[in-house]
Amino acid sequence: MEDIPLRHSQQIILTSEDAIPLYREEQSRFAGALAPDGETCAAWVEQLDPLPVGLALDCPPVAEEGERPRTVHYISLCKEAFRKQLHEAAAFYYLRGAETFFALRAAVLALGDLSGRTVIAELNVHDDEARLEDGTELVAAVGVLQRIGVSTVVLTAPDPDSLTEALDRVAPYARLSVGVAIHSAWLRTDTTLYNTELYLPVDHDDERQLLDALKAHRGGRTVARDHDDFILAPDGNNAHFIAPTVDISDEIECGHRLGESLLDAEEETGALKLVLETEEDVVALEECRYLISRPVCLCAESPELLEQGLRVFPGLALYDGTWEQEEEMLHYWEQKYGLIRL
Repeated sequence: MEDIPLRHSQQIILTSEDAIPLYREEQSRFAGALAPDGETCAAWVEQLDPLPVGLALDCPPVAEEGERPRTVHYISLCKEAFRKQLHEAAAFYYLRGAETFFALRAAVLALGDLSGRTVIAELNVHDDEARLEDGTELVAAVGVLQRIGVSTVVLTAPDPDSLTEALDRVAPYARLSVGVAIHSAWLRTDTTLYNTELYLPVDHDDERQLLDALKAHRGGRTVARDHDDFILAPDGNNAHFIAPTVDISDEIECGHRLGESLLDAEEETGALKLVLETEEDVVALEECRYLISRPVCLCAESPELLEQGLRVFPGLALYDGTWEQEEEMLHYWEQKYGLIRL
């Protein structure tokens, strides 16, 4: 997907028509504009040229019940919802309102199926443990998103300390742009912000207050990116750092006893090698994802079945060459699902 080039860090995303005069005064301080709908997006493109103008997309609710695999069903729901809102004038799309990380990842996949535009994803940090509301580690979430086409993540948090902790945790591992939706009052108290490039105003605040606070802010910090010698291989909920020579378990069939097999393997080390032989195995993999707490190596003789597994597995799957697949397919899976080739 295309990237929005940032001219320098500490830039604001314009979100209201009232801020257009401010943009004309301070063009270099704005990275883009976020329109609420297609009609507004098209109008702003004309008014704000050459500023990139994007469109906000709300992730649909996650149904309590639905077809299995649930991920595939939810991707279809996202496509149905997004297809009505996409606009040719949009330079990027801003995904927000996801109830869980499972939903956000599925929404990214759905949008990738529909459009080649840049994707920005909003992540709501739940507390000072740098986890999302569903318990997903922020580092794990960012690790997945940055490999499946998301160019920027924007963090929100309930308080300044939680935001600082979240940025501190994710900064060494993020290979994408990091932004925040933040109260200007937090900036005026010099809240520490690590490797932050983009700023969005929140409700009951505005771009001018945010810009004034940003100009006076002295809490910006830069953290070197680290751990390039290791591979970040999230299981969908937790982050794992592994070496390319990671040990891989014996084959585990994804049948009706997958849950028991995963519990039996809890004390082992290395990656779990899960084998997909039928479509029912894909359903079992999805339903048992909460029992997975280690990196996963997926394998299947059928490329169609392997792709189904990649689609429902919420982490980054490893590929060790079992049942050799075509180079073109492997490259596609790397780009689409973040497949990691060992």
